[in-house]
Amino acid sequence: MNQTQPSNNARRQNTRLSNTNMIIIGASGSGKSAYLRENVDFKQSRIIAWDPDEDFKLPRVRSMKLFIALCKKSGFGPIRCAVTVEPSEANFEIFAQYAFAICHSLAPMVIIADEIADVTRVAKASQHWGGLCRKVRKYGGTLLACTQRPQEADKTIFNQAKFKWCGALGSTSSYKTMADEMGVTIGELRALDNIEQKQVQYWIKDGTNPAVKLTMTFKPKRKSRAKKAIAPKQPKTEKI
Repeated sequence: MNQTQPSNNARRQNTRLSNTNMIIIGASGSGKSAYLRENVDFKQSRIIAWDPDEDFKLPRVRSMKLFIALCKKSGFGPIRCAVTVEPSEANFEIFAQYAFAICHSLAPMVIIADEIADVTRVAKASQHWGGLCRKVRKYGGTLLACTQRPQEADKTIFNQAKFKWCGALGSTSSYKTMADEMGVTIGELRALDNIEQKQVQYWIKDGTNPAVKLTMTFKPKRKSRAKKAIAPKQPKTEKI
């Protein structure tokens, strides 16, 4: 899909844009990345990802210097990349800073931030990450933030994400936190039934609406057909 770059005099922000930000919480193997791969168009012209574990199929960037150069070259035009560098708060702050710099209300962009517990603060978000969380909605961005434990996510992204996704968790404290957050019981969260390579179950909450339980199923992989051995043709014999 081609993306027309907005003109220089176009307003970058639009306060009427909808909030589509989401926080995605689940233990390793709970289906966070699978959910994103099923529901995000990774071929769209404006999508960037903080991707320390290389989970997403996007052009790979392995230095902040190159990421900055790509953002400056892109401006409000097409950009597709996944950033895989040392997962430090300093690098993540640069990622958030430049991600916001190329946001524009007339050029929608998806921003994925995976494993945020490694690079953010629990109490209050750092300067550029916090600014991205608070402002991205009216600048045309959709922020999708992922973490394994709710206790390790900063309050800013929790408050700014309209959608909350909860998969299978890894500890009792995590289940208690998310049961309160989602408005369901601990037993309901623990009852999520995941079947490897077949299905993932999760709860999702849209704003103040009641949380709903959904199931994502996967198509079985097709087995490669073995080539049949072809017997050599026998030469024809003529009757005498």
